[in-house]
Amino acid sequence: MKKNNNHKSKIAVWMCSLLLFASCVDLDIAPKTILTADDIYNEAGIKAYMAGIYNHLPMEDFKYETSGGGLQAGYFKPLNVNTFANSTGEMLNRNNVVIQRHSTGYWSEGFKIIRQANTLINNLPAYAATLTQTGEWIAEAKFIRAYVYFQLAKRYGGLPLIEAPQTLDEDETTLYVARKSHEDTYDFILADLDEAIANLSEKSDVGRTNKYVAAAFKSRVALHAATTARYGAFKFPDWAVDGVLLEGIPQTRANGYFKQSWDAAKLVETSGLYELHTANGDKTANYAEIWEKADGNKESIWIRKYDYNNWVHSYDAVMCPPRMVTTYGDRFNPTLDWVELFDGLPLDPATGHFSAFDANGDYIVYDNCHQLWDGAEPRLRANLLLPGEMYKGLKLDLRSGIFNKDIDPAVDKFKKFSKDDGADGGNYKSVTPAPYTTNLFADGIILYSNKKPNEQNSADMYDVDGVKIYMNGLDGPQLNGMQGSSSHTGFHGRKYINLAMTISETGLHVSTQPWIEIRYAEVLLNRAEAAIELAQSGETTYAGVDMLQDAFTQINAVRDRAGATLLTSAAELSTEPGYTNWTKPGTHGIGSFVEAPTRGLQILRVERYKELAFESKIYWDLLRWFTYDTQINQYRKRGLYSFMFSKDATVDASGTPDGKYIYDSKNTEVGSDRITFSVNNYYETIPSDELKNNPLLQKNRNQ
Repeated sequence: MKKNNNHKSKIAVWMCSLLLFASCVDLDIAPKTILTADDIYNEAGIKAYMAGIYNHLPMEDFKYETSGGGLQAGYFKPLNVNTFANSTGEMLNRNNVVIQRHSTGYWSEGFKIIRQANTLINNLPAYAATLTQTGEWIAEAKFIRAYVYFQLAKRYGGLPLIEAPQTLDEDETTLYVARKSHEDTYDFILADLDEAIANLSEKSDVGRTNKYVAAAFKSRVALHAATTARYGAFKFPDWAVDGVLLEGIPQTRANGYFKQSWDAAKLVETSGLYELHTANGDKTANYAEIWEKADGNKESIWIRKYDYNNWVHSYDAVMCPPRMVTTYGDRFNPTLDWVELFDGLPLDPATGHFSAFDANGDYIVYDNCHQLWDGAEPRLRANLLLPGEMYKGLKLDLRSGIFNKDIDPAVDKFKKFSKDDGADGGNYKSVTPAPYTTNLFADGIILYSNKKPNEQNSADMYDVDGVKIYMNGLDGPQLNGMQGSSSHTGFHGRKYINLAMTISETGLHVSTQPWIEIRYAEVLLNRAEAAIELAQSGETTYAGVDMLQDAFTQINAVRDRAGATLLTSAAELSTEPGYTNWTKPGTHGIGSFVEAPTRGLQILRVERYKELAFESKIYWDLLRWFTYDTQINQYRKRGLYSFMFSKDATVDASGTPDGKYIYDSKNTEVGSDRITFSVNNYYETIPSDELKNNPLLQKNRNQ
């Protein structure tokens, strides 16, 4: 296809630019203005060249910004503030309270990498005498080509399929390439991955692919193709352009793709090289170790390494609570909607929503800030920073306010004093009474300061028999009218945060924990989803295996490691209709926030929401399930607001109080703007510059 001037350079210039950009690689090649092919096609040269390509791969990692622009369309941003999880119900980010898609326009940079991979695939056979692993290098290049094509296919649908590098020596008209169908594009990607699986070795250096990395990735790609085929036609019955189905795949192809996904996931299992991380008997600590020890456990299949001298990110500075950073902070507030998906919390089985009330309808009084979380699923505990726990030398202090000292938790009982219906946007009512410079609500019984949580002083403290207590937690949650920043949902996230860094060390551009692009838990869930889809479409047995029983086994393996309640039988993965959200007609229940056509698939999808949260996976799941526009429709994020009784409260040496608590669930006071995903955003429009450069390039139907 004809490309813009960025593509009009010779192979030596391409190689030179890649090598100069390569990070974390010691080049054994003397610097030159222009590198010749002989400089590249030797063991040291090809390894360095390949490292440069890997560093350009478009991963939605710590350096991906959903609001980023330019040619890289959000990739490789030095400071990542906005993430996918802000728009899927996983979390709230005070910088992003509206719906956000992925950054659009990633096209030409992707085809640059495809050209580089094609150059290797085309030229390497001529250097078989000087390279000992020519077949593997070609297979690795095909994996890279497949990876980039998949990033483009899940955005645009069908693509121009280019298998050899184009040159300006050709007739210009031969450079114009039309888009193939969405189906053909996925078949092309999967064929590349099959060749990679067949020709790569079983092990590789950290950060590079091997046979089983390619198989794990294939399980993801084939699953995306399969669900696009199964569900896309319900949303867009005819999205053909000039007779080519550019967006969408015939439904008849779905089961074939599901089988490819299952086969690829099964191959990873048979390798024996990867497994769920279970080394620590403490299941909460064990789950946290998946990220804390990402480059040293068998669950990590493919990671991107970071290094302080060359390749750093700012995840900690952006995502930690404000008191635990030197700058920024507080962009990582999981929602109550997500928290409610986990076991061990007080939930109303009729709605699936938080309900900490006794038989009389009065708030349950908890003895301390820990008690609510003692029975929670270990996977949830590992995903959150918990109140009363020590992190970076500070005790996390989460309180929305305090009851005044005249209120006795043993005597005074209260009915719910807020609405929690997923629709009401009202805040707690407040006044400003004398003599306190505070706010008061709920008939004058609760106090909270309107100062920044981490800037409260003696004027923001309440005297209880000579003991001074901060009126609200130093780490939030923030109520409407408060200044500054703190949690908006009542939660601070933990996944991927490096808690070993001190506060003074937690700044911009210094974090180096690796990004896990593929891990074994995802592979098991891919396999389980493919199995359920096959079974529920009539193919109950495949490759001699009972599909529902296999899905039951994989889901329970993930649940068992997480400390979650196990499924009792494969029959739970039923074809009964999935629960519906409480704002919609139908049967309601636990897990109804996540839409699915059947209960079996809903159980699987909830499991993905819990297991893969904050890993840039759920966003693409909602797109391939084609439920984004109905699940995230006039959606308001919800939070959990905790109130401590000041009577009989104690204060420790750090000045952090603890006492008896009640918990109130409702829409967040800050950042609960209604958000809706538009049905026209399932596919991205083709960049206008590309349409101008290539007269054969067809538009998408939504542009």
